[in-house]
Amino acid sequence: MNTQFHPATSTGAYLAQIPADVQLRAADYTHGGHWIVLFSALVGVAINLLILRLRWLSRLRWRARAGLVFAVYYLLAWTLDLPWAMYAHWWRERHYGLSQQGLGAWLSESLISACFSAVLLAVVAMLMYALMRRAPRTWWIWSGGVTSAMIIAVTALAPVVIEPVFNQFQPLPAGSQRDAIGALARQAGIPAGQIISYDGSKQSSRYTAHVSGLGGSARIAVSDALLAQASEAELRAVVGHEIGHYVMHHELWLAFGYSALLTFAFWMLHRLYVPLARLLGAAHAGPLSDPAGLPLLSIILTLSFLLFTPITNGMTRLIENQADVYSLEHAREPQGMALALLRTADYRAADPGLLEEWLFYDHPSIARRIQRALDWQARH
Repeated sequence: MNTQFHPATSTGAYLAQIPADVQLRAADYTHGGHWIVLFSALVGVAINLLILRLRWLSRLRWRARAGLVFAVYYLLAWTLDLPWAMYAHWWRERHYGLSQQGLGAWLSESLISACFSAVLLAVVAMLMYALMRRAPRTWWIWSGGVTSAMIIAVTALAPVVIEPVFNQFQPLPAGSQRDAIGALARQAGIPAGQIISYDGSKQSSRYTAHVSGLGGSARIAVSDALLAQASEAELRAVVGHEIGHYVMHHELWLAFGYSALLTFAFWMLHRLYVPLARLLGAAHAGPLSDPAGLPLLSIILTLSFLLFTPITNGMTRLIENQADVYSLEHAREPQGMALALLRTADYRAADPGLLEEWLFYDHPSIARRIQRALDWQARH
């Protein structure tokens, strides 16, 4: 009898377990998500054009106070964007069965999130406009440094200041799951208290865990949805993946990557602001150092990061690949990883083409990740 293991054949067998209706729904959700990225940018541009055309910011008497102008701008932009955000981030999730969160709860969390964002971005805006006035030729370099420091600070403080506002975090309950996770944590030199559970199911039914924080604030948070559904092998594979992020400081590397892209976007803003103002007939917005030009600034940054989408997705896929390899080498659960990946097929089309994956996927495809896990099993 031929008992040779064939990873490619086994990968096909795994994918064949996904029911046809689930495949169709996941493909519809995934492809719709690609359009959401584009239309979110276009909605943002349209909102900024409206604010610019109506000259709301240009009419403010205290335009020199960047923080106050930004507060007015952010309130206007957030309010105008709310119907689209409601559709893209609440209605779609409920429509596809990925969330049971009520509209009131979603609106409450969105408002809290907007308040956090408004405070942080107002600080950045005040510093940036001060740099524009004092260093008109090199402000974009200094602003890149300021925003880099802000990104790193927010990443470090998120588990302590921001995340507890939205969810309850607690130690893992005693039992076989905590024992299995604790063994992986000890192997990586991670204190047991750095791996915790949270009530993620109140926002999403997704099968997930995540790493947040830096240094002493870094921790691995496992959703109750994952704990309720996962076998021990799946749990070890998923948490091993998150431990890989933790050990390799991926949060810090992503912060550096986004900071570099943001600095480049500031340079583009420096070069394109005046030509765009002329094109749109927006002389009333004033020079680049005038906060009344915030809509122009936002349009350029929004379109810049739309163009950066393949780069940001590629950055994320790289660290996800590295975390998968770490999990395979330390948790040693290739079948558990394959089964865990199948559970994400509700919201990710499993086997996209290479170009689609390169352009739009911020995680490697399910098919390629299962193939890698089974290739690892064949070698070991």
